[in-house]
Amino acid sequence: MDSWRPNPRAPPFVPRRAQEGRRVGPNSRNSTASNSSVSGSVYHRHLPLLLPRGRRLAKLLQGGLMLVLVATITINVSFIVDKTRQLRTPLATTGSESDGGSAGVGRRNNLRLQESPPKTLTVDVVSSQNRVAVTVDGATIVEEAEERKSRGIHVLVLHQASGAVMAQRVFDTYSPHEDEAMTLFLNMVSPGRILVLAIKDEGTFQMKGGGRDSLRRLGSAHAHELGWRDMWALVSAKGGKVYAEQLSHSPDFNTWGAPVMLRAEVPLVPLEESECGWPDSDEHRHRREFCSHIEGYGSVCSCTDPAPL
Repeated sequence: MDSWRPNPRAPPFVPRRAQEGRRVGPNSRNSTASNSSVSGSVYHRHLPLLLPRGRRLAKLLQGGLMLVLVATITINVSFIVDKTRQLRTPLATTGSESDGGSAGVGRRNNLRLQESPPKTLTVDVVSSQNRVAVTVDGATIVEEAEERKSRGIHVLVLHQASGAVMAQRVFDTYSPHEDEAMTLFLNMVSPGRILVLAIKDEGTFQMKGGGRDSLRRLGSAHAHELGWRDMWALVSAKGGKVYAEQLSHSPDFNTWGAPVMLRAEVPLVPLEESECGWPDSDEHRHRREFCSHIEGYGSVCSCTDPAPL
């Protein structure tokens, strides 16, 4: 060993394992490709697990919303189809009935409606010391039962074709000049309107001749008999018929009359009879709309000589 000398021309020593690792041939390429394909399939199979949880939830919500949208569209389409079928069926039935011998059925039905008597309102009125009330067909329109409040004569105006309330007033005719205000209001009400009047507590202390005359023009038979603490109620049509009236006299100065409980059956008139024959113009259309709902404006709603608006 002491005599060994390195040969500078000898090739370097390479271990056998390193040599095999450095060899590149067709077999090595195939193994590399197979390894990459295996790893790719594993990656795609586990891709949903690799996605963030928020993105997965978003995809699930999008899918759910699409299902709801499709279901909603389907339901709406089916509803429209059903409604169209239902609307077409009566039209077809009407068209078939209009032919042949049944052509006059509709005309006969309309004729029966015209010949039937008009509807009747049932008006109940209470006049007493502590309470005044008016009900129309069971519906309470006026109800005042608080002591020392709403004293005087209560006036209610109803439409003669519909029974709708058009005006309501209270005139404390125990106090001065209230009878004049009541007379003015009653004069401003259009002819034909249904008027309901009733006293609460006391209503004649300051009632003068003019106020009593205005009640008499409504058809009251007791207008000039009304006295101190008398109870009284009246239902009439202005310028027309008195449907009911009742008076309860006070027995003495310190006592009120017994409560009055009055019931009247009031027939309604056809709508055409309650309307004025004004020309068809914008002004009169506004006038007709106003005067068919509100009462107490005198010449504004006059049928013969209406005041300009």
